[in-house]
Amino acid sequence: MLAYLSGIIKERQNGEMILVVGSDSQGFVGYQIKTPDHPRYEAYLPQQKAEVYLYTHVREDALDLYGFLSASEKNFFMTLLSVSGVGPKMALSLLSQFDEAALIEMILSGDKEGLTGISGVGKKTAERMILELKDTVQKKLEAGVFAVASNRKSGRSQSAAGGTAIDRSSKLFIEAYLALQGLGYKEIQAKQMVEAAIQKKAELNKVEDVIKHALQSGF
Repeated sequence: MLAYLSGIIKERQNGEMILVVGSDSQGFVGYQIKTPDHPRYEAYLPQQKAEVYLYTHVREDALDLYGFLSASEKNFFMTLLSVSGVGPKMALSLLSQFDEAALIEMILSGDKEGLTGISGVGKKTAERMILELKDTVQKKLEAGVFAVASNRKSGRSQSAAGGTAIDRSSKLFIEAYLALQGLGYKEIQAKQMVEAAIQKKAELNKVEDVIKHALQSGF
């Protein structure tokens, strides 16, 4: 079962891409991979090298590959699949409309209204997601399985080294690191840059200002 690939992106559009893996001596293989159709995936550009964390879904009539920017997001995708009635297509749709951090915050805060506002998610599905995932997601956060909001304890964001408290699920934080990913930075690096900017300048409240200081952070 395929779990990870590194290669060159040949094509990418509408939440799918072809990743070419191999060498001149051994030959090349192109893998068709479904990804969340979200702006953060603009970091996957044609003709550039990319690494993809894969979930392989096997059916009687098909074998589908789902690819993610990080092992953390792949793990969250698989966690969503544990909910009764949530299959790969719905889980991918959720991650196409919101990123991992925002969905985690909705689940932990019991935001049923926010979840039902997502296309394809009904009231019963939202209730099951909150009921079945709340404890699991919290435990995985505390264990460091999810890279986002890993310092969240009992609903509160903790500060690094006693500095400014950082709400990693806030709109400001999410939009800033997604913008950096759009500039080509990988997820973990983008988040570290945003954290450094906010730690240094606690008064920042505009995305463009956060990005400006993040680019000066020295990463």
